[in-house]
Amino acid sequence: MVHRVCDQVLASWKVWPCTKSCNQCWMSWHVATRRPSAARSVMLLAENLAGRGRRRCFTTTTQSAAGSAALPAHLSYDIKKLKDMSTVLLVARSAVVSAYDDESFWRSCSLTAQRLVHEASLSDLANFTEAVAQSSFRDDELMYNVGDTIITKLKDLDTDALAAMLRAHSRLSFRSDRVISRLQDTLYEHMQKSRATAPGLSSSLLSLAQLTSVGCIDVPPKELLEAAARMVSEHLVFFSVPQLCEVLQAHATFGLRGDRQTSALLAGIGGVFVREAHQLTSEHCSAAVRSFAKCRVHDERLLSAVASRLRDKSVRSSLSPSQVADTLYGFAKFTCQDTALLDLLSIEARRSLHLMEVPIMSIVLSSLAKAGVSSWVLTSRAAVMLKRSTPEHIDTATTQELSALTMAFGKLQARDGALFDACAESYLRRETPPFTRGTCSELVNIVHAFTKVHHLHPKLFGVIGSALLDRFDDLSLQDIVKYLHGIAKVEYLPLPPLQERIVQALQLDKVSTLGVFDLLKLATASRRLGLRIPSMESHVSAVLPNEADSPGDTMGPGRRVTKMGPKKRRQSTRKRKWTW
Repeated sequence: MVHRVCDQVLASWKVWPCTKSCNQCWMSWHVATRRPSAARSVMLLAENLAGRGRRRCFTTTTQSAAGSAALPAHLSYDIKKLKDMSTVLLVARSAVVSAYDDESFWRSCSLTAQRLVHEASLSDLANFTEAVAQSSFRDDELMYNVGDTIITKLKDLDTDALAAMLRAHSRLSFRSDRVISRLQDTLYEHMQKSRATAPGLSSSLLSLAQLTSVGCIDVPPKELLEAAARMVSEHLVFFSVPQLCEVLQAHATFGLRGDRQTSALLAGIGGVFVREAHQLTSEHCSAAVRSFAKCRVHDERLLSAVASRLRDKSVRSSLSPSQVADTLYGFAKFTCQDTALLDLLSIEARRSLHLMEVPIMSIVLSSLAKAGVSSWVLTSRAAVMLKRSTPEHIDTATTQELSALTMAFGKLQARDGALFDACAESYLRRETPPFTRGTCSELVNIVHAFTKVHHLHPKLFGVIGSALLDRFDDLSLQDIVKYLHGIAKVEYLPLPPLQERIVQALQLDKVSTLGVFDLLKLATASRRLGLRIPSMESHVSAVLPNEADSPGDTMGPGRRVTKMGPKKRRQSTRKRKWTW
């Protein structure tokens, strides 16, 4: 059977078939001279099937090693003896496909490529560098040498090779300001000269966005982004849906808001997605919704098309945890009122909850809380998961992510003391840098999240109070009102110096700028905490006379009224149903 395969392969390339008595496949002389690529392809196939570096007949090899599996290219060649970059690229791609991660092998490939760097084409060099990056092998010497070679021949560099080089940098998070700056300038020249291709442009933008997100480079120049947005919006027919998703993800990272070119670009892409809604996958849906939300571009047609697509169970079930979080974030940012869809997405989040890290869980719960969707099962399971997590696992989230998660639990009314104690301990463990380095509004929001469920953590509240006292001049009037309103719920008295600064800050000229509801919150909180503020009391008596004359106008912390005597047992549901 192997001999018949050999005959068919050789006959398809119009070469002489081998015979069973020969030891080597002899090819026609005119085919080898006129079509060297064909002859080379047949010989490479023979080498791979034979599993040896020398060219032997298929039949001879099969007879000598019957039943042996064919070896891939990266196990068939001696890397150190290769003399052309095309074969080195073939070997590297074979190793990537096979997930071959032998460090000595990749080091040999790197040395061989650096030896051939001046003889190889720019396309082969860029593609080889990307293949090395895909294997997670990092060789800074290779990156610098290939980068120096490419920037000396930028006139011969095409957009696809440029994109491959940028992908290599983004995969390794490799910082080379000189190389990346020259590549950005070359990409801009390609767009000016209409040399840019759709896959090269979209991939380059995404790689630049990834480098920006990890801090390797600053945001690309505005003229580059405007030119890219204008080129994509004017040539949408040349871009596929996955390529447009790459463009959207890049703009979501750059966060350009209120820009005319960006708004026109997103409107055009939204129109394409609406027309091609049947082609949208779960990845496309999540990327589109998140990008439009990040850029603050509201497109009701796009949201309706994505919502209709996500109602398909096969599409919705293929959402990864991060895609579920991105989708919920996008719909919550635009205050989506489709409760049925949000409930379905919350179910998907519950199914993949065990795969979520703390940052993703924070986005999911905060988005549901913002949208006003309460999923008690998801909230309780997330609370149990967080309580059972190790301190190191909780500390992987940043202070902002943990603050958003704590606020989400507060809005969803997760009244679990152990849960909030775990969050408080995580705050207090953050010393490099300490969580108190955040803005005053962020510190007030942490207190506000705890008091939403009436949970008091004295140590955390004391640390936050000391930080607010040190930076009291940075506190706004709204932050003071929110802080007092929160701590009044749990009857927590702040430090005496902080109380004095608050009383001094609430003068008549500042209190008069408050609205009715903020003034009512402030009056109730000051009364409950026992803070006497004459200017505020006179203003309240003028604006809210009924509030000033209320019987609860006594100063001092309030106490919960408890009924005396034995507690009465609640009636069963069977008995209470007759009173419905």
